[in-house]
Amino acid sequence: MELDLLSSRINLNHTCLKLQVSIDEIKTKHPNRTDLISSMEQSLHEIKKAMVVYDTLEKEFRTARQMNFNLERLNLELKQDVKDLKKIIEFNNAEL
Repeated sequence: MELDLLSSRINLNHTCLKLQVSIDEIKTKHPNRTDLISSMEQSLHEIKKAMVVYDTLEKEFRTARQMNFNLERLNLELKQDVKDLKKIIEFNNAEL
């Protein structure tokens, strides 16, 4: 999962960079192609917005994963407490 997240982030950044380089090149070589430049700039803007959303979702995922880990650990501790208490009850009942 970590590899997928990292790979996706790299791909988004790389796509953004390639698009920016292409826009700059077209502005330099064909400045009159405002239709193409405008369309590409809009696409770049949309990709950047997607990157912000991706960052937010990734942070939320990591937070949820940490909370899940903490709850699993607590659950195991409580299960052990229950076992220990059952043993104490059995020992006390045996003494009666």
